[in-house]
Amino acid sequence: MGLKQFFIQRNPFRKGTRTYSVLHLKCPQCQEADLFLTKNPYDLKLFDKMPDRCPVCNEDFVRETGFYWGAMMVSHATSTIIAVITHVIVHIFYGWAVLPNVFAFLGVFIPLIPIIFRSSRAVWINIFVKYHSRWD
Repeated sequence: MGLKQFFIQRNPFRKGTRTYSVLHLKCPQCQEADLFLTKNPYDLKLFDKMPDRCPVCNEDFVRETGFYWGAMMVSHATSTIIAVITHVIVHIFYGWAVLPNVFAFLGVFIPLIPIIFRSSRAVWINIFVKYHSRWD
């Protein structure tokens, strides 16, 4: 096996990995169909709508009632990381001032809400559903 082939097989962003499925918001089983009805996370009427089943492999996206409640914990962790990073950056420039921290956090966090929501759901379903190579 050559060095190029080694890195192609070890690439964590290639199709067949959970990273690929999460970053591209694809079905975790076939990685062909989209997890959400629209690709635009800022289409506020449809940003949270998912099909019941994958149109390619028929994977059930509505696994059970309350399945995506766990995605809230992923979302909470992501939001906490964003808040800490924002606070550290603001603290470097403004110190402990409250208003710059609040405005910076809201300015960063509010536009990211749809993206955090979608990626948290993608992470959560990828924990429970594995990729099957038969869909290559």
